[in-house]
Amino acid sequence: MSDVLVAKSVSKTFDDGRQSLPVLQGIDLTVGAGERVCIFGRSGSGKSTLLHILAGLLDGDAGEVWIDGVNLTESATGERAALRNRALGFVYQFHHLLPEFTALENVAMPLLIRGDSTTSAKAKAEDLLTRIELGERMDHLPKQLSGGERLRVAVARAVVGDPKVVLADEPTGSLDAESATRVMSLIESMSESLGTAFVIVSHDEGSGVYAHRTMRLTDGHLERDG
Repeated sequence: MSDVLVAKSVSKTFDDGRQSLPVLQGIDLTVGAGERVCIFGRSGSGKSTLLHILAGLLDGDAGEVWIDGVNLTESATGERAALRNRALGFVYQFHHLLPEFTALENVAMPLLIRGDSTTSAKAKAEDLLTRIELGERMDHLPKQLSGGERLRVAVARAVVGDPKVVLADEPTGSLDAESATRVMSLIESMSESLGTAFVIVSHDEGSGVYAHRTMRLTDGHLERDG
């Protein structure tokens, strides 16, 4: 199994001018191709901060992040954006779908940004939405979809570009139990069928049953459960 994400000694401290708060302290994480990793932690433990550093959206104070063999930490802003589009997907708790675009257009967007033709991008998005049983909803705007449907569209958008790894920030945090189960089952099936790795941060311990391994972020340190 090749490694698609490697974090080495990642640290981050927030300083508001009055006090310093060390959030991440020497985090090491290696994720293999197709592997699903769940990271648990209480609210405010630094889970989202870690994901944003892994995605290159936030700089750590120390350490390195490698995505698909490329040192993201040392990459310029434009190179980071290109690497994210090629090798990374992101799923947010509140989906972050573009409200003025349909489900189909939202899923096709990463491919259009990459430079794929409109015809090709929409055909791939349509196929993916049909596979996840949202074919009849693809022409609907996000406001016309349920919360669970919006999250499933967000998962489809994250995987449509065949990324090496998807980072998911509390993907079930705003859902009822039934919708959460459906979203996590979708993540599992997409990971299995596409060979995509997932790093999922959550306070929902039930998400762990869909992971190959679970870890816990406590007092700035990341350790494997068990």
